[in-house]
Amino acid sequence: MPEDDTPGGRIRRARVEKNMLLVDLAAATGLSVRSLRLAEQNKSTVSPPNLRKLSEALGVSVAYLGCFENFPEHTLGQRLKKARLYHGYNKREFAKKIGVSARMIWLWEKDEYQPSEQYIERIDTFLAILN
Repeated sequence: MPEDDTPGGRIRRARVEKNMLLVDLAAATGLSVRSLRLAEQNKSTVSPPNLRKLSEALGVSVAYLGCFENFPEHTLGQRLKKARLYHGYNKREFAKKIGVSARMIWLWEKDEYQPSEQYIERIDTFLAILN
């Protein structure tokens, strides 16, 4: 099998290495066989919560499945987005963890606003995954 270093390729590789069929992975995650097939073919993207399910079922990290190591980390917003995705959270889930609105997460990730001091400590615990 040729090397496919895309999210779909990594999902497929991890599934094959675990000797799982698509139906096995579907049963383990609650995702449909069709959605898994489309994800493996890179014809659809997998949401962060579903990447968490796949990560648990396949025994690999969310970051690996999403190819997130390739994301830039030059600004705080880029680091926040990368850390959020490494943890497998969508903006709404991450916002709930931090105690802000999903819109604020979006603005932080776009570097339009900077988090205030009261949120920096909470954010730092999530950013630690990048170190």
